[in-house]
Amino acid sequence: MTIRSELVKRIASAALIAPIFVYAMIIGGIVFQLWLFAAFLLSLYEWHGLAKKLQYFIPTMVWGTLYMSISYSSFFALREVYSINLLLMFLGMIWFSDIGAYFVGKTCGGPRLLKKISPNKTWSGFGGALVTPAIFGFLWCIFTDIHSVFAVGTPWYIECIIAGMLGAMIGSVGQAGDLLISFTKRMANVKDTGTLIPGHGGLLDRIDSMLLGAPIFLILITLLSYVF
Repeated sequence: MTIRSELVKRIASAALIAPIFVYAMIIGGIVFQLWLFAAFLLSLYEWHGLAKKLQYFIPTMVWGTLYMSISYSSFFALREVYSINLLLMFLGMIWFSDIGAYFVGKTCGGPRLLKKISPNKTWSGFGGALVTPAIFGFLWCIFTDIHSVFAVGTPWYIECIIAGMLGAMIGSVGQAGDLLISFTKRMANVKDTGTLIPGHGGLLDRIDSMLLGAPIFLILITLLSYVF
């Protein structure tokens, strides 16, 4: 498959699926909760498919269930405890991190990041995964309201700088989450976690960055609400 055809397939899949995800998050309430529960069950199902190919099935299932329980609980907390704006900000950081990693990595190439785990990832792509969500976070803070995280009177430029730093950190954490699932797939000797999404594989292939990013983002936002 050429880079162009792969990209077209990815964009078409994202155009169909992303609006459904965003709609459920904006609606909130029971719709959002049912979506989270369905995604959690599907994630566990795909994780089970990986775990049964590994030597230590039970420990892998226990660890995966705990990991995804924390991740999906963090999604819920970001939406219901904080706001839809913060959840969308987090998702934007993850998506822009993936986009930056893909385009910068394909354009610049260069040394591989961790060839044995994910042979397509490069150091240049990793740089793109940090810079693009940082820019997104800075601009999101300028054009939307995330003031609920900060104390009244905090200068707007301080808020925007912190949002940019958050973007870079979440980009880094998201790449680590991606590598974590890639490592598990490598150990299980499979290419994708499933066949749910054309061009993306399974659900875990699509949300691997979010799974680790969500609890870290929640922790950082909670700390900021106490510091500022």
